[in-house]
This record gives sequence, C-alpha cells and structure tokens, in this order.
Amino acid sequence: MRKSTILSDLSVNRRGALALSGALAFGSLLSVQGFSQAAFAETDDRKTVTITDELGREVSVKAPIKAVYTDLWYQAEIVRAIGAGDTIVSIDQSTNPAKNPANKDYFAKFASLPDAGNYNGPNWETIAASGAEVFFTRRNAPWQDAIEKLKPFGIEVVVVSTWDPKVLRAQLSNLGKIFGQEKGAADLAALYDDIDAVLAQHLKGVGPKKVYFENNADFATSLPGSGFHDTIVLGGGKNIFGDITIANTGSASVHTYTVDPVEIINRNPDVIIHNGVDGLAAGYAPWDQTQFAAQAQRIIDRPGWSAIKAVQDKNVIVFSNFFFSALGKQLGALAVAKWLYPDRLADVDVDAYFARWLKAQGVEARSVADYAYRLDGKV
Repeated sequence: MRKSTILSDLSVNRRGALALSGALAFGSLLSVQGFSQAAFAETDDRKTVTITDELGREVSVKAPIKAVYTDLWYQAEIVRAIGAGDTIVSIDQSTNPAKNPANKDYFAKFASLPDAGNYNGPNWETIAASGAEVFFTRRNAPWQDAIEKLKPFGIEVVVVSTWDPKVLRAQLSNLGKIFGQEKGAADLAALYDDIDAVLAQHLKGVGPKKVYFENNADFATSLPGSGFHDTIVLGGGKNIFGDITIANTGSASVHTYTVDPVEIINRNPDVIIHNGVDGLAAGYAPWDQTQFAAQAQRIIDRPGWSAIKAVQDKNVIVFSNFFFSALGKQLGALAVAKWLYPDRLADVDVDAYFARWLKAQGVEARSVADYAYRLDGKV
C-alpha cells in the first residue's frame, strides 16, 4: 500500500490477524484486567444500552462508553466529531501523529496514547491493557478475530464502517446513544442531511457523467461495495466500472480493483478523479499544489490517454483523501457534484460545509482548494 493515503477503503485478511503473543502474557493480562473490571463493576451505575450494528449484530454496552479503541483514522474522527474524543484510550497506526507528520496537529491530542499498530492485525494485548471497553471497527477489519481475542477481557466489538456514507448516516443515532453524545451525533447528522438536500436539489434530472475513479495507484479503481463508488454515484456520476460486481463486498477487490488501461480508454470517461499523490501521506497539512499538478501530469501523459474526453476537456482532478473522506465521504460527494456540474452548483460553497466538519474536529477551517487540483483550475 502506498503512503499517499492511509485510507483508501482498507483491505484486510479477516483471519490473518495477529495471535496473542504467548499464553503466559495473555493469562497475566486476563488476570489483571479481570480484577480491575470486577472492582469497577461494583460501582458502575451506568445503564446497559443495546444497539444493532452495521452487520445486524445486537451489541450491549454500558453507556456512556468511557474507554474505546478506534481501529482507524475514520473511526477516531467520528468519535471525536460527536464529542466523545476523550473516551479514546488506544489508537491504530493511522491515527498516530508521530507516524504521519501531516497530522501532527490534527491528532496531537492522541500522541501519548498506546498504538496498537496495523489496523489489519492489531496488537490485541495493547488494546486489552489500554482499558478499552469497546473495539470500534469496520466491516473490512478483523472483527471476527476481535470478538474471539477480546471477549475474555469483556471488550465488546461494535462494527460501523465510518468510511461508508450510507452506513455512517444510518448508525449515527446509535453512536450517540452508546457514547452518551446524542446532541453531537444529531449535529453531525444535520450536516450530512444538509449536504444530501443540496445534492438532491442541484442534481435533479441530470444525466450522470461518466467517471473513472482511480484509487491511489495506477489503474486501480473502486467497485460497488466501496464507499468511493457510492460517493461518485451520490455526486451525480456514473462509475465506468460500476458494472463489475464482486459478491464479497468486504474484500479488498471492491476498493482497489485493477483494470486494463486500454479498457479505460475504450470506456472514455467524461471526468477522471484520482485519489492521492504518489509517495505522500494524506492529512490536515495540505500538499503543495505543484505536487498535485505533477500527479495530474503523470496521469494525462499515459500512452493513448490523449484520446480520452476527460483529458481533452481538462476534467482531471487529483485530491487528498483527508478532505474527500470526511463525514463518511459525504464531503467527497458534494465535491464530486461541484466538479461534475459546476454550473448547477455555482451557488454552493463546499468550503462552508467542510468548515463545519473541521469545527467538529476542533481545528481551524481550511479550503477544499488546499486538498485538490484540477487541470482546468476550477476546483
């Protein structure tokens, strides 16, 4: 996986997660954790709340949750955005600001938290020792392994793919309940719904433009089942490879499906949208516009691509996933609509909606133009 995004809807080997390192260490942790939980339970007067997560699993937790492990950057953002950032007691490597200078300021508050490592195979002992009550994860994560490994510690597993726009909106009220942050969740839902209303109003009756979406690698696209595919559709586009379906939508292939470059030319997209700049990690600190421009140039210089309508019309966009995947990619959908139909959305200020998201993250507002580049200069 290249550095240019942590965060292209991540693949996992569901059964390849790390085993606990040694029965002795496991037993010691179990003993200590069991004692502390027993002592804590005697004075815990919180109510038990049961929700149905994304996978249809009924999960019961003591609410409000006091300690959570967030297994990906997206998960941490949503917990923080609803007002529960202080409950995060352990993080994965994508949220660790020491491992991504672009997020030095954005995730500074989490710098001292224990890092459980790779989101595809976390260190279960680190999570257990952190005191987490909940493992907050995605459907394309090793959640089955998490259930098995963390059950002895009384840690519940809640599955909500916060990178998926439809799933996130449907689950926001549940997250508000279990974190005791109903108002924060409602505010986030309002932002989502405001964007939805803009999309519905301005895209009514459009004939979808053909979009080739490239996900952080040459000729790697996204298929139905990926949040990126949904974002293109929500933004009024038609994924030129949307006809390719894979039964297992939790597999890596729906996010990074390699296609024949000749077939891209043959399908002749109206717009090309590329996620990432080769070799750069996405984050709150934006890349230089010359780096975006160089990536766009590499794309249009590919053999035969001068025949593609998107290249001829200079409708080639390179973006940073930091802004595009905000709010479950709902901000990305609004940006896509603006890129595809600039006349229809001429009165829509994408920056205003992005500012509401960044305010919920506790950082200063920035312009979407800091995180995207278009050949014709009309980001």
